[in-house]
Parts: sequence; structure tokens; C-alpha cells
Amino acid sequence: MANLAGVSYQTVSRVINNSPYVAEETRKRVHRAIKQLDYRPNRAARSLITGRSQTLQMINFNSTYTRPVMIFVGATKEFNYHLGISMLNEPSSQEELRVLLDEFTSRIVDGFIFFEPPFELNKIDINRLCRGAPFVQVGSCPCPNIPAVVFDQRHGVEQIMNHLLGLGHRQIAEISGILSNYDGRVRHEAFLNAVHVAGLKPGPSIEAGFTTPSGYAAACALLDRGEPFTALVCANDEMALGALRALHEHGVRVPEDISVTGFDDNVDVPYYEPPLTTVRQDLSVQAHQSIQYLVTMIEQTETPRYQQIIFPQLVIRQSTLAPRV
Repeated sequence: MANLAGVSYQTVSRVINNSPYVAEETRKRVHRAIKQLDYRPNRAARSLITGRSQTLQMINFNSTYTRPVMIFVGATKEFNYHLGISMLNEPSSQEELRVLLDEFTSRIVDGFIFFEPPFELNKIDINRLCRGAPFVQVGSCPCPNIPAVVFDQRHGVEQIMNHLLGLGHRQIAEISGILSNYDGRVRHEAFLNAVHVAGLKPGPSIEAGFTTPSGYAAACALLDRGEPFTALVCANDEMALGALRALHEHGVRVPEDISVTGFDDNVDVPYYEPPLTTVRQDLSVQAHQSIQYLVTMIEQTETPRYQQIIFPQLVIRQSTLAPRV
């Protein structure tokens, strides 16, 4: 192939691996030779030479999250890597993780992504289990010195509360997520702190399961209590959808009678009735930054290990309004 293209075999290798350090005309000649010879790269042979497989492995601890995983698959392809995916059903344990990592480190895996681990990852233990392969934690609460890319969810809840307080709401109810879950706990704590800072008493609150049916049941229970509130903060968009249904069935208008907010900004929330005010956690940005960081650690071994924080943004739609006087 090198002879056909009139270049060195090193140049052919750079073209195959998408190196930017190749002149465009040279790249075209190599691609013409590849097409003419119907060349297919032998990944196994290349792995033996480079010590890399161009493969990353995601360990997904949250079986309910499927859309984020597919976003990571697309982001990985941008960096010319492949992504393997393994699921650990909750409640997962560190022993299950050890067994799984033993399996993968016996092969050539260039790096690991730990998605939403339900327990703290110890840097020394994880380094040992990964046998030196770089890793990055995505979501949950990383320990110090663990390379991670996470959203500042407290910041997101603070934006929701500032929005509602700015509209004039003083009686604010909450449907929290599961409080044993990191996302549920941190959003609930941020809600309580915002109420405290505003000098208000917490409104009625109920814990639910991050699903639309659980949001529906929780909203019905809140209404049955009879405690007054003018705004309802839901810990995610699915529960907000269920709450909207419950409010409608009880003859409560949104936002005229009660304002409702969600969290995450799922793709369908602009089509809720009414379109939902929520907090956008841009999963595409998180996926791109995570893969870019992991690939950098793989290809530049001296890359510092640190935590990247992404600040979510409030998206105001038609489900919130100033309370009636």
C-alpha cells in the first residue's frame, strides 16, 4: 500500500489512525490506495504492536439510564475508539465490580468509564483493579483525586428556587427522588438549603421513585394532605410529567394555580402540557468531555487527574408563573 501511494509505511499508519499531521493531498493518495486494495485494518495485529485496542469499557451502574449510554457510544466514535458496555444491576457491590474488572483487564482495554456508581470509588483500589488503565467517573459524587466529569446539581436546584422565589412563590412543595440515591439526595438537600436561605419554612415534601407513575402518586398524595402550596419542585422530568397529570385530574391549573418544575431537560419536555420549566443537564457535553479526558489520559500518561464540573442551566418554559395574589 505504501508503494502504491508513494509514501512511507509510517505515513500510511498516520492516515489510518487519523493523525492531523498529514498533508491533505498525501491523505487522499493513501485513501485511494486503501480503496484500490480493499484494505481492512487488522485491529488484533495493531493491538499487539501498539499495546492498545482503541477500545473503552463503560461500567454502567444505573440500568434505568439508556439514552445517556447511547450518547456516549456516539461520542466515543468521534475519537476513533470503540465502546463496550457492561451493566451492573443495583444494588451492585464492589465485589461485583472487582470480578467484572478482572474479566476486562485480562483483555486489552485502553480505559474505563464508571457511570453513576452507587458507592464511592477508592482511588488506590480502582487503580489496582484497573491494572493501571486510565479511568473516569461520570456522575454521582467522586472522592477526591478521582478523575471525573460531573454536573453541579446543587447549582441547578438553586437556579430553580431562585426562579420561583423571584416570581414571588413562598409556599413551595417538593417531590424528591429516592433519597438513598445520590441525585435524589443532593437535589433534596439543595432544595431545603434554598428554602432556609430564603427564610421560609419547607413546604410539604414526599419521596418518590424518579418515574412518571411515582410522580403521579406523589402529587396525588400531596394534594390529599390539603397543605397549601403555589409551586411544586420535582426532582426529575419524569416525575413532573406524572405530577402534571395528577394536578389536571384534580382540576388544578398549571401554572395559573400551581407552578411546576422538573430537572434534566429530557428531549420531550417541550411537548408536555404545558411545556416544562426545568434544568438542562447537557449529556452530549458531558459525554464529549468525559471521552476526551479519558483519551487524553490514555495517550498522554502524565495528564493530571482532576474533576471537571459542568454547570447545568435553567430553561424557563410555560409551567411556571407568578402566584395569584
